[in-house]
Amino acid sequence: MLSDLTWKNLAAPGAMQAAALELGRRQFFTEMVRVADLVQVPALHEAVADQYSEGCFATWEPALGALVATVTGSARPVDKGKISDDDLAVIVGVRPDGKGALIRQVEGKRNDPPSSEAVEMMEMDMLLPKIILAPEWRIDGEVPVARSKLHGHRGVAAYDPGRVEFLPLDPPYYHYLVSCATEAQARGIKAAFRRSIALNNPEDPRVLAFTVLPGHGVVIVEKWVAGKAPFQVMWEAMDTGTLELANEIPQGPMDFIPGPNGRMLLRAG
Repeated sequence: MLSDLTWKNLAAPGAMQAAALELGRRQFFTEMVRVADLVQVPALHEAVADQYSEGCFATWEPALGALVATVTGSARPVDKGKISDDDLAVIVGVRPDGKGALIRQVEGKRNDPPSSEAVEMMEMDMLLPKIILAPEWRIDGEVPVARSKLHGHRGVAAYDPGRVEFLPLDPPYYHYLVSCATEAQARGIKAAFRRSIALNNPEDPRVLAFTVLPGHGVVIVEKWVAGKAPFQVMWEAMDTGTLELANEIPQGPMDFIPGPNGRMLLRAG
């Protein structure tokens, strides 16, 4: 178990809470789905959760060699735009059967399980390079090339290909939709990011990479950028239009075509 003193000395928890506020101000997270608002079946809560999360995010903590991620919103209501220490989990690995994340409990915290996407977020790092950061980072040893990861139930309307890489999924995913927390979802996300040119080449100038699961939402990854806090590259890209989000998520085939000012624009259907 991680001591409370060690937890308080980590950089990632505070960075996650600051990022939650920034992403919340930009209305990245959609409203939580509450099952009781959709159907009135008294016994339904025994079979499914009372509510479902509006997204998740995680960043690498070099001091632990672990991911610090948001907890699942299906266990209890979690406002991802305003989180506390109790809304975070420490992920140190993946179970040998691949069916769950290995977590390290923290003294004095609730220690709820992480979001369902925690497994692919951790396994993604196993498929991508490790890098040594420049001395000004003051971080010893290797870190994953992917610093932070963000998932939300949003689409992408446009992006700047000079700073952002779009990662298509394998073709079947555009014709046979997969649901949240499934092995198919995890496999598709990991395969897309494994093919990333920007992430496999740390010197590539593109600092963000993303994919979109039809009917589900976007997954965004950022690289390590000197002088930037975790997720700052993402929220600044949202502000400048370098990565323009959309409320609607494609429900099938999609790609991006050249548009004005060198940006790539969504073409769905």
